[in-house]
Order: sequence, then C-alpha cells, then structure tokens
Amino acid sequence: MTEDFKKLRETVLKIERAGDIEKILKHDTVYNRFKETAEENPNLIAINYFGNKMSYRRILSLIDTAANGFACLGVKKNDVVVMSMLSVPYGIVTFYALDKIGATIHLVNCAANKDELIRELKNFKSDIFVGNDIFCNNDTMSAFKKLNISKIVTVSLTDTMPNKLNADRAKYLLVEKLKGLPKKNYNGNNIINYEQLLELGRKSNIDVPMCEYEKNHMATVAYTSGSTGSAKACVANWEAIDSMVQVMAMTEQGRFEKGDVMFTMTPLWIYYSLLNMVHEPLCLGVTLGLDPLYNPKDMVKRNEQYHFNHWLTAPFYIEKSINNAKDTDCSKWKIILTGAEPLKNELKFKTDEYIKRNGGTTELVQGYGATEGLGSLLYCYYKNPSLGSVGKPCVGNFIKIVNPETNKEAAPYESGIAYIYSPTLMKEYYNDIQSTKEALVKDENGAIWYKSGDYAWLNERGEMFFDDREKRLVLTLDSQNNPTKISPMRVKTTMENMDIIEKGELITIPDEKIINKPIAVIKVKKGIGENVQTKNSILDYLRSRVPEYMLPKEIIFINSFPLTSSSKVDTKRLEEMYENNKLK
Repeated sequence: MTEDFKKLRETVLKIERAGDIEKILKHDTVYNRFKETAEENPNLIAINYFGNKMSYRRILSLIDTAANGFACLGVKKNDVVVMSMLSVPYGIVTFYALDKIGATIHLVNCAANKDELIRELKNFKSDIFVGNDIFCNNDTMSAFKKLNISKIVTVSLTDTMPNKLNADRAKYLLVEKLKGLPKKNYNGNNIINYEQLLELGRKSNIDVPMCEYEKNHMATVAYTSGSTGSAKACVANWEAIDSMVQVMAMTEQGRFEKGDVMFTMTPLWIYYSLLNMVHEPLCLGVTLGLDPLYNPKDMVKRNEQYHFNHWLTAPFYIEKSINNAKDTDCSKWKIILTGAEPLKNELKFKTDEYIKRNGGTTELVQGYGATEGLGSLLYCYYKNPSLGSVGKPCVGNFIKIVNPETNKEAAPYESGIAYIYSPTLMKEYYNDIQSTKEALVKDENGAIWYKSGDYAWLNERGEMFFDDREKRLVLTLDSQNNPTKISPMRVKTTMENMDIIEKGELITIPDEKIINKPIAVIKVKKGIGENVQTKNSILDYLRSRVPEYMLPKEIIFINSFPLTSSSKVDTKRLEEMYENNKLK
C-alpha cells in the first residue's frame, strides 16, 4: 500500500480522544487495497499452497478473471453471495473478486447443522453459493433448494495444489471422497466447479470495472459465536474493513516486512481469519502459507515447508503442536499469538522455552478481539507485556472499564465491563436494532464504543485482564474438525426455554479429540422422569436450535447446583465434580 504507516502511527499516537482517528484515515475498497499492493510488488509471492507459489500478479489476474466469471453468472453490485470456504487460494480469490463487483459476501459455516445454516441463510435473499465441495452434502443441498439458492460454484481442496501425489494431496483427496457430493453430480447447469467459473471469465466479453468506494457499502456479513443466546449477523462496511487494515499496519510497525510469511489455517468465515490472517497481511506484501485442514502433528512439516514468521492461532493448536517429539527451527518466528480462549501460564512458559531452545527470540502472547470489531482490538507483542494480560489497545483504539452499577469509568484494578472504541467496529447487527443499540454505544463526543459484555480490569500500564466473571466462550472442533466456539450461555438459555427443565447449565471438559466437550447438567421440573427418554427429548429440542458442535455429549441430572458466594451457579465446581466422578 502507498501509505507511510510509520508516519501515520506517529500522528495517531498523539490522538487523545476516541473518534478523532476517523478524521485522519483515508479509505478504499477491499479489492483496490489488494490491487495497489499487487501492482507495487507483482513478483512477490502472495500465496504458497503446499509448494505452489503464486505471485501477487498471478493472484490479481485470477481475481479479475473470477470477477468476470461471477458477472457471467449474473452477480451485480449489492447482490448477496453466500460463501463458505476454508483457507484455500480460490477462497481468497473469491473474496476479492466479489468485492471488485461490489457484491455483499455472506460468510456462513456450512459445517454447522442444517437448521443453523437455514437460519443464517434466511437473513438475506441470495441465489448463488460459493464454497468447498466437501460442504455440498445432501443436507446443505436441501437447505439451498429450500431457500432457492440455485447457482452453486464448488471449490476443491486440491485446486491449485501441485499435481504430484504426496501425503498432503492423498489426505485431501481422501477427505473429498468421503464428504460432499460425488464429482459426477457437478456437470449440471446449476453446479459448476471453480475452473469452469474461471473459464467463463476468460471467454466472456465482460470486463468488470472496479466498484467505486462508498463509506457505508455492506461489504461482508459474518456471525458471532452466540454468546448472548443466539448468533448475530455482524455487518462490515468498506470503511471499517479498511480501517482494520490501517490500524493493524500501524500497530505492527517493525513486525511485518514484505516477504514475511503468515501461516493461515483457520476458516475464512471468521472475520479474524479473513481479515487479520488474509486481507491485512496481503495488503502489506506478506506471503500466506495455507493449510485448510491443519493437523498439529504437521507443525514441524509446515514450518519447514513455509518458513513462516507469523502464526495466529489458539492455545489448543500451540499445545498439540509443540508436543511433537521433533523440534523445529524457530529462528524466523516473529509473532506467535493465541486467541479464542485464555492462555494458561503453564502453556506460555512451555512454549517460550520451546521457542528459545530452537533458536527463536520471540515469546508466545495472547490478544483480544471480537467479531463486532472485525478481529483484533488489543495486542500484546510489545516489550515486556504483563503476564496474564490480553494487552493494550491497538494503535488508534481506546479502552475503558465501566462500573455497571454506577455507570462511571472504573479506576485501575477495579473490575467492570470493557468498552472498546475502534474505527474497525461493525456497522450493525443485521436486522436487529435493539441488540445493535445495546452493543454500540455513543459517547458525549459522538464516538461509538463497543460494549463487550466481558468483565475485566486495567492495570497502571493500561493493559487489560479478564475478571473471573468473563463471558464464557470455549474452543472446540466441529464435525469437519474446524476450530469453533461453544457458548455455554447460549445452550443454557436454550435449554431453560424447554418446559420440562427447571434449571440447566452447560459445562465443558477438556477432550483429546475435540479440545473441549460440552456436558449438560440439568434439574428437571417436578414430575419429569430422569431417564433416557427425557435425555432424548432434550437433545431433540436442542438439535434444531443450536449448532451441532454445541450439542451436549452427555446429559446429567442433578437435584441442586453448587453456588458461589454471590449465589450464582459455580460452573467451575460442577466441572471439578464431573472430573472427579461426583456428577455421574
């Protein structure tokens, strides 16, 4: 990009009031931000996919061709296109191609259950879907049919992968054989593969012009984890997305350099992945090393294959990865950062020792973000971050802790609700005026703050620490082995809406296969039997109301719940009781 972010950072750091950064930043579309970098650095490698190194020039050419192909399918400005993609090259190409047209990209998780998918798809009228072919199973296709999504473009995990048969290619071929629709079903008018889409673009007489920047254009929609009872659709406009790129570029001055490699292995339907791990690094001339179905056993292999410098991931993947018996060269590692769930001190110390033992000088840190903020909001990769903190606000952002009883800003070390200002905040929760009003709060100067719902406190350095009462989101793996989050509050709220349940809680227990498994602890109403039939009724009720990965693996009946000193259910005690076989 053409901006001097070092100079811009110096200017922004002088800002003392939330909102003033919006008077300084200049903005552009998602597509044009990438295009600028590609034209400045045509021969730099943009994507390395298992050894296939694709230059910025090559990716830009594919984007323009794909945009022409989508135009041939009838996609126009402001049309909504559904996209469900793992971290594969054609997923990234699709993101920029649709943005060039000015379409709205509706990001959904097709690994969720059919009912959850239908609820999300109903938010917008759309007749076209672009996604990995492993998601095009019978349930997904029937959901598309029900909602009149008639044009389907499939992307294979092996698209752009080198043709040479090796362990990686064999693994992905097997996955595709076991999931989705048979390839023979793709030869219809309504289902085409990505190569056919590109061929349409090459042969067409259409040359899609770049859409002009509009501040409030609805560029993307992605979903929260449902921590308040239901998943919400977060709308991101061009201004917010472009602000995110600039905020992070200023924050990461001295960390990112052209030619660095970012290891990206999380799905593209998550803002943090799509924007922090794809769009921002690409706009800064960074190479993406991709692995859409990452297995922690492959960390050494991927490090030797990609020689990556940056890895944004979750504690589970760090722990499983460094447990490999074989060490690996960590001398090129710059930012190794975790999110999604709290980083335990024991894992941090273990990882730092592993990095140092293998020639590295960086340390494992954790950050903090939210779908409402399009990804990172706080960062920790500065000199001597305090142990246990989730960092300071990214450059241009502000944070305040508000006492919920007095509605006044809390003093250092005093707990309260975290409010965060950032120019990267979503525009709204789509079609949910009340929730938007509760989450996005305007101050006396007109700046809009995100009311996070997390209880936290600040130290004298301005670093944020979570309180024990933080909103609980717990990492797990869905049926496709993609990392996602369980919202105990969402499941609890849903359970307690069932007329046979007096009170319910969802606890989570560490699990070797899926990171954490959900367990429902329930007190049924008087006269309801504590039997298999009741358990099955509860599961049937939940199955159509929460994602598959949030369904309890066990249901345990209880007569009374242990309470904390403040008379709230002691979920930590319940988890201890389960692990000590006192709940069974």
